Amino acid sequence: MLKNILSLLLSKFYSKEESELVGHQAMPSTQNVALTPTTTSIDDWGAVYNGVAPTDGFACIRFTADTATCIASAQTQNVNVFTTPQVVGDILLCACPIAKGQVFTLCARQAKNIECWFTKTIGGGTIS
Repeated sequence: MLKNILSLLLSKFYSKEESELVGHQAMPSTQNVALTPTTTSIDDWGAVYNGVAPTDGFACIRFTADTATCIASAQTQNVNVFTTPQVVGDILLCACPIAKGQVFTLCARQAKNIECWFTKTIGGGTIS
C-alpha cells in the first residue's frame, strides 16, 4: 500500500521519462579533474592524495600492483572502497562516491604508476 501511495505521489511530479533522467544524474560523467598524487610509487601503506570534492562525483585512483599483497583505497568519512590484485602487474582502479565539499583520501601500498582524478557526476554541477 505504501509503495502504491509513493508511486502515485511521484507520478504527480515526474513522468516515467523524467524519473529515468533523474536517476541518470548520479552516473559518472566524462568530465575529469586530474589530481596530482604525492608520489607515483609507494611501498608502505599511506595516503597519496587528500582533497575536498569540488562537486558530487567519484574520487579515483588507478595503479599497477607491485606485489600480490598490494592494496589501495578511496575513502571518505562514511565510505571506504578497497581493491587488491590477483597477481603482480595487475592494473587496478578504485573509485569512491563523494558529495560536494566532502573530504576524501586516496591510499595505497606496494603500488606503482599511481594516477588520481576526480570524476563529476552528470548532475554534479560545475567544476571550478
